Amino acid sequence: METFETATALTRRGDDTYSWLIPDGWQQGRGAWGGLVVGALLRAVEASEPDLDRTIRSVSASLVAPAVVGEHIIRTAVVRRGSAVTTASATLTDGSGVQVATATVIMGAPRSVEGEPDYASWSMLSAPDAPAPSEVPVLDLAPPIGPAFLQHFAPRVVAGVPAEGGRAETLGWIDYAQAVTPSAASVLALVDAWWPASLVARDSMRPVATVGFTANLVVEPSTLRAGEPLLHHAFVSAADEGYTSEHRRLWTAEGRLVVDNLQSIVMIA
Repeated sequence: METFETATALTRRGDDTYSWLIPDGWQQGRGAWGGLVVGALLRAVEASEPDLDRTIRSVSASLVAPAVVGEHIIRTAVVRRGSAVTTASATLTDGSGVQVATATVIMGAPRSVEGEPDYASWSMLSAPDAPAPSEVPVLDLAPPIGPAFLQHFAPRVVAGVPAEGGRAETLGWIDYAQAVTPSAASVLALVDAWWPASLVARDSMRPVATVGFTANLVVEPSTLRAGEPLLHHAFVSAADEGYTSEHRRLWTAEGRLVVDNLQSIVMIA
């Protein structure tokens, strides 16, 4: 089975220009799963940044059209380069030159703060209670049950399955089906590898699509262990006229927040 790394592999075509062959088997509807698209954009930005101390801290992406199987181009550009922070953009276009997705990415070097504070004490959030991942079986959602991309993941559902007619919230453990070395791209993509919480509140299935994706990566990926599931918690904060605002978070088993994510998700007629 193809891994996330090979599915997001890029070929440099010139200064800040990369080709990406979107593979089959990662679809969610007509186009590639949104996490794969975000992951490829992030890999392009990382490849374009010469300062290895500047790592990805935040991304805001717009997924404006289906990213169908085939050759695509990613172009990156520096929006601003400061003394310790780079703000960059990345644009994905298809073979006809039609824009498919864009992202603004913030990369920053670690900062030395006099009298280093206990950052952990600043968070007003705590991880939801959940049984250990070893106590929760993997739910097989591979096709034809679920979308094609889910074959690459191992979801362990604690609460909130699609079309159960419950509250718009879902919780469970998530990891890649094949162990992936944690990176900014793989971890930020992972927060998208779960069904929208809005589907839990419905009593029947309906096509949905993420159109806006904003996330902060608040750990150094190298401190995470490959093959260890993260706790995924998602809930709808508001909805109107077929648009939902959904909060998603990833936590370690020790209760450390890894990704803080906000998505705009639309229900398709």
